[in-house]
Amino acid sequence: MANADGMSQLMSDKLDKNNFHAWRFRMTNFLMGKGYWKYNEGENENAPQLPERNRTAEQLRAYEEWNQGARKVMYWLSVSIQDSMIGHIQDAKTPKEAWNSLSSHAKYGNKA
Repeated sequence: MANADGMSQLMSDKLDKNNFHAWRFRMTNFLMGKGYWKYNEGENENAPQLPERNRTAEQLRAYEEWNQGARKVMYWLSVSIQDSMIGHIQDAKTPKEAWNSLSSHAKYGNKA
């Protein structure tokens, strides 16, 4: 089954200065469908805080799960934008930071 998850559509219609609203709609629905929108809004915007000492296995597991999910979202964002947009997200520490940066830079050039 080719492209069961819709990723190739996101990669073929990459974000540029002229298609922000369409890209945002597709990417939002893609992330919601995958269960990863929570990394842009809600309780999982930021990594769980780890105490400097006496970390529990549960705290470490929660942090690792967040980090793995955040890396997926960052990857999906990076492959769904034009190379000229990469500079806007390469220093982002969270998917929310990357999303906000893309939103603020892309929507000003959007014509659709």
